Amino acid sequence: MSEQMDAEPTSRPVKKYSVSMPEDVAEEVRAIVGKGSFSAYVTASVRRQLERRRLAELVEDHIANFGELPETSRAQAARNFEEAERRHAQWLAEQADETRAS
Repeated sequence: MSEQMDAEPTSRPVKKYSVSMPEDVAEEVRAIVGKGSFSAYVTASVRRQLERRRLAELVEDHIANFGELPETSRAQAARNFEEAERRHAQWLAEQADETRAS
C-alpha cells in the first residue's frame, strides 16, 4: 500500500517559504522525487520529525509519571519503527518509479 504525502492539502491554506539546505542534500532529494514532488517530500519529512518530537514528549511524560517503559514495550516500538521505515522506503521507491514513468 502506498502512503500519500500530503504536501498541499486542498482543505488547508499553503504558504510558500524559502529554506536553505546543503546542495548535496537538495540534489539527493531531487534525484529521488523529481521536480514536482520536492515540496511534498520536505513537508512529509518535517511532519515526521514533528511527530517524533511529540512522541518523545509523550514518552518523557510517561516516564516521569509511571517510570521506565517495560522492555516488551520498547521492543514493540522498535518493531513498529522498523516497519514504518520500510514502508517509507517503499513509498519513496514507488514515487521514483512514477516520476521516471511520466
